[in-house]
Amino acid sequence: IAVDVEDAKLDLAMDLGAEHTVNAATVDPVAAIRALGGADVALVLAASPRVFEQAFASLNRGGRLICVALPADQEMTVSIFETVLKGISIIGSIVGTRQDLAEVFALHAAGHTKIIAEPRRLDQVNDAIAEVLSGKVLARLVFEY
Repeated sequence: IAVDVEDAKLDLAMDLGAEHTVNAATVDPVAAIRALGGADVALVLAASPRVFEQAFASLNRGGRLICVALPADQEMTVSIFETVLKGISIIGSIVGTRQDLAEVFALHAAGHTKIIAEPRRLDQVNDAIAEVLSGKVLARLVFEY
């Protein structure tokens, strides 16, 4: 289940293999994910404490919340009661270790990943930054020299 606030990004998620999408700008993502049966694992890449809390609330018994993004606020609020009674694990993941890189290369070599990049000229750097900050970029921007 892919969750985002941009339809174009949700369309891309479907193209990449998501079975369901949820537009959090138009529906309550917790209710939508629960209606689909809940989540066993929630991987949070959005830098908003609210998104972490929504992901936590979407988890089934024994679920795992994987925290990757680093919100500026640095805090999220979760229920200790629900964490204990539902046996939920909260895991921090720093992405980018050598082991991570080796595993990603192996996944790509096995055909399980797809590179999605949009080229930009170096003189377009300011426009590219504006695109990224707008949240509309679907792919990685790669500068050509």
